[in-house]
Amino acid sequence: MGGPDNPVGRAMQASPYQYSQSRSDKIVGPTRRKQPLSVVLRDRSWLKTPFKALAQSVYSACNAGMNATATEMPPREAPTQPKPKEWDGKTRTGLGILIFFWTFRLLGPRFAYLLLYPVAFYYVLFNRKNGRASADYLRRRFPGIGGLKLFWMRYRHFLSFGRVLVDRGYAFLGMMGEVKFERDGHEVIEEVLAGGKGVILMSAHLGNWELAAYCLGGYMRDGQRVPVNAVMFKGESEKVEKQLKKASGEPPFRIIASNDSLQASIDCKQALERGEVVAIHGDRILGSGGVKVPFLGAEAKFPIGPFVLAASTGAPIVFTFANRLGVRHYKLTARGPHYFAFGDRKKRDENLKAWVQIYVDLIEELLKQYPLQWHNFYPFWDTESGTGW
Repeated sequence: MGGPDNPVGRAMQASPYQYSQSRSDKIVGPTRRKQPLSVVLRDRSWLKTPFKALAQSVYSACNAGMNATATEMPPREAPTQPKPKEWDGKTRTGLGILIFFWTFRLLGPRFAYLLLYPVAFYYVLFNRKNGRASADYLRRRFPGIGGLKLFWMRYRHFLSFGRVLVDRGYAFLGMMGEVKFERDGHEVIEEVLAGGKGVILMSAHLGNWELAAYCLGGYMRDGQRVPVNAVMFKGESEKVEKQLKKASGEPPFRIIASNDSLQASIDCKQALERGEVVAIHGDRILGSGGVKVPFLGAEAKFPIGPFVLAASTGAPIVFTFANRLGVRHYKLTARGPHYFAFGDRKKRDENLKAWVQIYVDLIEELLKQYPLQWHNFYPFWDTESGTGW
């Protein structure tokens, strides 16, 4: 059985485990070679244990914000390597969500903020995939950065994302009254809605969009609250809905699942025709529908779906962002309304590219003010070939 001329024998020879020569061929244990102390110290894996459980429990509550897009447009893998598992739209574990909320609720936000410091340090040291994406963005935002300064900025980048995750607890636990918001330009949304029209609120993973979503439930028309629809992944939506209902009751928005693009388009169109609000992101590609435009010195691909929806329904787009100014302090920015309409069919692609550029230019302006609040931790540039890193 253990001969070299059969597959089992070859597998046994290649295995680090010792096989007994008994009838049952039991595995008696791995063979290990002692390593010099210098080799052990160079291997940082022994450091992972004290940080790993803490990092996963805090970040898994909203870990999709880092890992989701890495599989939406995965980097090119070498032919000899297995392809990475595709993201299914779901957060990694429900246990992490429970730990996150109970920590926030029982020990308070201050303790949750303190947990972020070792967690962010863990991600800088050991999360190479997200760390490379962070470094790629920071080099584009701060040309010439490197060495210890880049390491420090990467740490602050992860820390910024962690603070956003903690701040979402104020929304999930019904504590929005403790958060101060400064509003800039939001009267344009009220003006559009007062005219009886629907409106598309287009945001990005820049700042804290989920916290901003809880500020959308206060728009009124003729004494009635205007319904808000948020376009989200179905798998993640179920997680969000379940946790929100458990923690703070019904959310102030209805979720439109984006997994079925055709049905999502129909739902969005019908909502706009009813004069409702549709909130959607414009910085992540979910399929092939996108155009490349200059962004931070190189071309990056952005989706065209929101602009096609606006042009086909006549609903305006208002670009909205929520950026963190400090502890429990945010600025809500709205720019628009922008009306888009197709003219000559031959210029359709040209029109879409010009419209997307308006959105991207605004993102670049905001990144000058809030450079560490860019929360797309995947190879954003040249996502088709994965050469952004």
